[in-house]
Amino acid sequence: MQKEWNKGAIEVYFEDIENEEFIRRSYPNTIANVTEVQVEGFTEAIESLSDLPLGHTVIVEEYKYTR
Repeated sequence: MQKEWNKGAIEVYFEDIENEEFIRRSYPNTIANVTEVQVEGFTEAIESLSDLPLGHTVIVEEYKYTR
């Protein structure tokens, strides 16, 4: 089977301490093979726009497999 990158997203989770939950913000259409440095820079930029503290960041990647 051949693996081919299909699409990706970066999900940033902020801590809502007052309501004891995480707030998820999803940013679709990321590039293939995104690097750690790119994710850190993007996360820092998004974090600077929010009043809530950053919880964590998740990279979501979708691949398709063909024969």
